[in-house]
Amino acid sequence: MVSESWKKGLKYFFIAVIIILLILFGTIFYLFDQSSRQSERHNFDYSIQLSYARTIENVTILIPIPLLNGTSVLAEPFLNRTVHGIPDDWNLSIERVNGMPMLAIRAVRMVPEYHGFPIAIEPGQSPLPTTLAPGTEYSSDTPILQPISIGTMHSVQRTIDTHNPVGNEPVFVPDGEFILLTSTPKTPRLGKEYSHSVPAYLSFTTDRPAEVHIATSIQGTNSIWWGGWVYNSYADTVTLDSDHSIGWTNATASLYTEEGIYY
Repeated sequence: MVSESWKKGLKYFFIAVIIILLILFGTIFYLFDQSSRQSERHNFDYSIQLSYARTIENVTILIPIPLLNGTSVLAEPFLNRTVHGIPDDWNLSIERVNGMPMLAIRAVRMVPEYHGFPIAIEPGQSPLPTTLAPGTEYSSDTPILQPISIGTMHSVQRTIDTHNPVGNEPVFVPDGEFILLTSTPKTPRLGKEYSHSVPAYLSFTTDRPAEVHIATSIQGTNSIWWGGWVYNSYADTVTLDSDHSIGWTNATASLYTEEGIYY
């Protein structure tokens, strides 16, 4: 028969093993959590995209900028031209319209840039295929219109409110009416979508219709590395499309909130 002392010793052994395993797992979890926290990021991304199918002249564009408590946010890098990709002949400034600051983009002329399709190169191929120079009009050789895309990123040392950004984070025209769309998906990670209207101005001259597309967006994202990037975000996007000069108009804007996974 097994002695009573041996049973007690075995019992204490298993208890010790369990305690050691708990300490080990706790240490591993703590180190993993600390490592994950060090990877945590909170970023704002502000971007503008502009494309025009034909050459346009005497161009004036006014679009809203991200505002928080009535103050311009993230526009400074565009004004001092530290943002990569701003054409040299564009003039950027902030103008107040009815008390609201807006980004003004002016240019004597804006010329589109069309590219050809990527050319496949076989290993060891010689001579290399000729790369076509970009064109200023659509053609069968250069059918791809290249938009002007400029943007900036700004990091903060706090959690961004992606649940309720209006009034708490920069958005376009925060004093406007935000209408929750009833067609918003119910899946949590897809979040909610709100529609709102913002003023915009587009004026240019051209000898024939020219499809102009303007899009600007502000996005706030919280992210962390948990064996893969986990994030949640909000985004406010304004779009304007026209093939002629329209002056002042109401542009379409969509605010997306609560997208992603919360940790």
